[in-house]
Formats: sequence, C-alpha cells, structure tokens
Amino acid sequence: MIVILTLICSLAFFHFFGKALKKKPAVLYGICILLSLVSIFYPREGGLPFLDFFFKKIMQRGVLAGSLFIWVMLASVLPKSFSGRKTIYLLRGEMAICASLITLAHNLAFGGKYFGAVFFGQGHISLMELHAAIVSCLMILLLIPLTVTSFQAVRRKMQAKSWKKLQNWSYLFYLLLYLHIFFIYQGALIRGKGDYFFTLMIYSFIFGFYGFLRIRQYRMQKESKGKKTFPMLRITGLLPIVCIFLSGFYSAGKYRAALEANVDKTRAQESVAESKESAEATGSGEDKSDSSEKASEASGDKASTNSSDASSDSKAMDGNSALGTYKDGECFGKASSYNGNVEVKVTISGGKITAIDIVKTKDDEEYFFDAQKKVIPEILEKQSTDVDAVAGATTSSEGICHAVEKALEEAKK
Repeated sequence: MIVILTLICSLAFFHFFGKALKKKPAVLYGICILLSLVSIFYPREGGLPFLDFFFKKIMQRGVLAGSLFIWVMLASVLPKSFSGRKTIYLLRGEMAICASLITLAHNLAFGGKYFGAVFFGQGHISLMELHAAIVSCLMILLLIPLTVTSFQAVRRKMQAKSWKKLQNWSYLFYLLLYLHIFFIYQGALIRGKGDYFFTLMIYSFIFGFYGFLRIRQYRMQKESKGKKTFPMLRITGLLPIVCIFLSGFYSAGKYRAALEANVDKTRAQESVAESKESAEATGSGEDKSDSSEKASEASGDKASTNSSDASSDSKAMDGNSALGTYKDGECFGKASSYNGNVEVKVTISGGKITAIDIVKTKDDEEYFFDAQKKVIPEILEKQSTDVDAVAGATTSSEGICHAVEKALEEAKK
C-alpha cells in the first residue's frame, strides 16, 4: 500500500505544481537535496510518527525515488487517454533528476553495509542482498550519465541523435531497477516475511505492464511500416508466468520459515525434557555436591571452545537463571552489535526476567527487528541467553544476548 500511496501522491504533486516547477526547476532540486540530507541524518529514535514514516519508510528505503522512476518509465507508453500522461511526459526530465537526487539518500542509508560487504568484505549479507548490492552498483554507473544529460542545459548542447542513443540505456536501468527490488523483497520473503509478497507483486505488475505497453507500442510502429511482429499472445503470456514464478519463491520462503519454526519448537521441547530428567535424577538421592561437580564439569567442557570472558559471562548467566537469584528492579546492559552498541533494559520481578526492552541500537531496523522478535521471547521463556541466533541477523542476535548478560551482572544478589 505504501508503494501505491507514494505513486498517487507524487503524481498529484507534479500535477498541481508542475507548471511552476517547470519554470524554476532549481527550487525543486534544492528541495530534493534538502530532503535527502535530512533523511541521511534523521535520528533512528525519538521522531514524530509522520516524519518517521516519511523519512524511514519512504525516503530511506527508496520508495519515493522508485515511484518517480516508474512515472518516468511509463511516460512514453501510457495511453493518451490517461489524464496524467501530459503532466508526466512534460516533466519526465525533472522527475528523473529528482529521483536521482533522492536515490543518494537511499544509497547512503543502506550502502555502508552492503557496499562495504561487497568491496571490503566487512560484515555479513545474504545471497539475495549480495545480488541486490551488485545490481545497485551497475545502476549507479548508468544513473550518472543519464542524470547529467537530463538537465536542459546539457541536453541543448548535445546532438539530438547522440542524446537519444544515450537515453536508450534507460531501458537497461529499468530492468536493473526491477531486479534490485526483486532481490531485496525476495530476501525478505525467504526469511518468512509474507507481508512483503503483496508489495513485490505490485512492482512486478507495474514493470510487467510497462513491458507489455512498450512491446505493444513497438508492434504498432512496425505494423504501420508493414513489417511482421511477434504475436501478442506470447507477450501477454509472460505476466502470469512471472506471477507463478514469484509465487513459487514465496511458497519456498514460507516453507523454510515453517521448518525453522518447527526446529525451534523441537529444541524447546528437548530442553524441557532434559530439565525434567535432571530434576528426577536429583530427587532420586544424588548427592548435591556430586551434582554440583558434574554441572561444573559440563559447564567447563561446554565453555572450553569460547574465550575466557565469554565463558565467565555464560557461567554467570547459567548460575543465576534460577528463580529468586536476581534482585527485583530494572537494570541496563550494553554490548557491541552490527553497526555499534545495543543497549537493553531488563526488568526483574520475583527473581525472574519479566521484560527486555531495547533502549538504543544503530543496527538496520529490518534485520534488528528479526533478531529482536525471536531472541527476546526465547530469553524470557528459557530465562537464559543460551538461545539460537537468527539467520541473517546473527550479529544483532548475539548483541542482544550479550547486552542482557551485562544487565544481569548488575542484578546479581
């Protein structure tokens, strides 16, 4: 729905203010640069809901830039009966420049992570994110000359034939734009985010519809010259094939998420069974000192593969996970995560962990949320930080666990 809303609002803006902006495009470009700068330095927390939505969901994620590129793409193929076609066609150069300037904010918001992983091997990204980053690099290489030659002052100095040849590269840019969107959303679907499927299908329909109109336009031009063209049935048949293809990927993503959920459930059941067996063994008359020695030996064996600091943190957590071993109240902990430190607030009641709140983080919202929504409930359920990390968000998951351990150090009795 955000995509559709942005498309409608951007078209309405240029429809009502297009004539004034056409006369003074520098004002429009200045506004885009200002919005991009605000978007780059916009705080991660503490903003107003409307501003959070605009800068985080629309600007930083490239939805506005993508919507403008879509209108520029459709400008030459929309039917003349479409009421907004004239506005788009006359302002397509200005819209393309605005989209390019706003793309800067999108690349700076996410490029540090993805480009750093591609070129310098810094951090970890999934296969789909790697594909999206590579495609993004190719898009930037194309975008630079396409944007520069979109300025009227530059266009007037070029020969019409040369300018048109250069602008024909925009077709490749549109293809790369769709691939970039596809890889980003497909990566989210594989992680089990089913709500992204509808948005991906909207983009697929728009780009598929553009391809249909472009081929239809080409066919009509060829027929007017008496040349043969491909049957339209073959072209129209591409859209349902694309839909089936994407649906298959979606199903695969949901199936993988279900498998992971089943594995987590099985591990939780095994943990409960082991706890019961341990309790029964203790109640059968086993000496407490022997039990303590065995537990210490097991703990030592388990921690032997980790560093001494990590071992002490783990032992502290395991040794204090029983009911009543923590002071009631709130305690805070901080640990390193993917893009900096993550700070948590742990609430203790009745000697147990009752709530874990994220106070501050610099990690990417999307991936950190994946870690947060899975790791925190598991810590609360197990009363231990010995939980599995989330695939694709391993560093964020570990950062949360370590921060909780630091907080619990303060809550010891």
